[in-house]
Amino acid sequence: MKNKQMTMNELKNHITDFLKERSQGSLATCVDQVPRSSPVRYYLGNNMNIYILSAGGEKFNAIEQNPRVCLLVNTDYVDFRQIKGVQIFGRAITSLQEPHLFNEAQQQCKMLEERKYQLHGLMVIKVLPEEIVYLNSLGDGDRTKQFLKLDKAVDESNEYRSAKKL
Repeated sequence: MKNKQMTMNELKNHITDFLKERSQGSLATCVDQVPRSSPVRYYLGNNMNIYILSAGGEKFNAIEQNPRVCLLVNTDYVDFRQIKGVQIFGRAITSLQEPHLFNEAQQQCKMLEERKYQLHGLMVIKVLPEEIVYLNSLGDGDRTKQFLKLDKAVDESNEYRSAKKL
């Protein structure tokens, strides 16, 4: 059975609900054609912005040189055909570039208040999503991807592929 194509609002709600259910992902960066993936804990802010708190690491240097990132959040594999997840493509900025991001993250992500005692000395990465790819192949194994791009949903059609080449 083929996945039902969702409306923009349905897709956005499914993505938001999924991101709220989870808290960990893998942040991919790339510098000098060398890709890197880092395990991260994230917090969902307003407008689907993602906030990542971290003690540091090479991802901050990578983002300074190349702000294009991808955050992968997914369930465990059931088998080779069944998984649910999102890939969030966008641009990132860090609290090294914009020191106010730490306060912004605390204001938008209320659950950080519970962890306030753990936050001293941490830095922030803010991911501004440009495109989100949603896949839910749990159940029947249908691997139809759905795309939320610049506040509109598009399916995996030639229209999407043509737009992506521009």
